[in-house]
Amino acid sequence: MKFRLPHLTPVAKGQLWGMALGFALALLACERMGLSYGIFIIGMLAAWVASERYLAPRLTGSDGPSIALAIGSGFAFPWAGFAMAWLLNALR
Repeated sequence: MKFRLPHLTPVAKGQLWGMALGFALALLACERMGLSYGIFIIGMLAAWVASERYLAPRLTGSDGPSIALAIGSGFAFPWAGFAMAWLLNALR
């Protein structure tokens, strides 16, 4: 049995790369600040779902600006989750 990944567009690859890097850094920040991992994950997923609804239809090309926007948005999703965890911790 062969394990094969699905074919990803250049924009999807860029967004995945940004999400991986942003997730690692935001998770490290959450750990260092003692924030809730659950709220962090929920906030990150909420940002990703909102982006898929509103931003994804516009990210269809494979040109430089589209890929740069995909990397930047992917990097921002985990930080939105971090901001949510930090804000809810500050309100506690």
